[in-house]
Amino acid sequence: MGSESDKAYMLGFASGDLTAWQVSGTSVMVTSTTTHPAFVELFHQMFDGHGPVYQYPMYEEGKGYRWKVATRLDNSFRFLLTPRMQGLEWATDGGLLTHWLAGFTDSDGSIQISRAYNGVRMKLNLYNTNLELLVRLKDQIERLGFFPSGPYVTMPKGSSTPYGTYTKDLWNLPLQRTWEAQKLLRNLPVRHRERQELKRIIISISKGARWKDIAPVVREARRKVEEEVEDFAKVAENEYTSRHPEGSLLPRKDGQRAASKKR
Repeated sequence: MGSESDKAYMLGFASGDLTAWQVSGTSVMVTSTTTHPAFVELFHQMFDGHGPVYQYPMYEEGKGYRWKVATRLDNSFRFLLTPRMQGLEWATDGGLLTHWLAGFTDSDGSIQISRAYNGVRMKLNLYNTNLELLVRLKDQIERLGFFPSGPYVTMPKGSSTPYGTYTKDLWNLPLQRTWEAQKLLRNLPVRHRERQELKRIIISISKGARWKDIAPVVREARRKVEEEVEDFAKVAENEYTSRHPEGSLLPRKDGQRAASKKR
């Protein structure tokens, strides 16, 4: 299964954008959906060699075309069924909080680099619908010497986005002090390729850095991700509609009809 740090990372990841359940007496099913190729790469990194990893296109009403990834694992992965609070407590008690937090960041976090007057602002956002989990996580992060704000509601229940409608309040626990965010991220073993790139940029920024010097690198990183996501979603659409001809009649998010031929 791997080391204790791997287990802590996976527990953090499972507390976010991952669904796991006992599918039989001897196996656990793990699934997720995404439009990010970097997420699919990470899913393979975690589970290749432990069970077959399946990847196939899908269409979700209100969300559009995306990819589903799934794997069937043996019972050595039953720990992924651990309730979120218990997983956080286990990692904290074992001195593995940074590994749990890295998994949580890769799954349900975001790293922001933006302009602050002529300088640079760095921020780590930690999102979840479980308020109790974020309150407890805040306490544990403070014990490490960092002081996040909130949690705050960032998307109230019922909010509609291009990716769907929220059925629960979405909360954010942001670490907003620039140099705190940099210090924590420096020691956070994130594995998601997009997060790794932003971490690399952040730890390269020195105090007194000016936005005009950092902006080109940040914008290029954003452009690459946006381009990858757009291309990956197009491939999902093309594959889905080729397998399901009726899918050519599904509406796109822009209100048009999706064509079965490649765009």
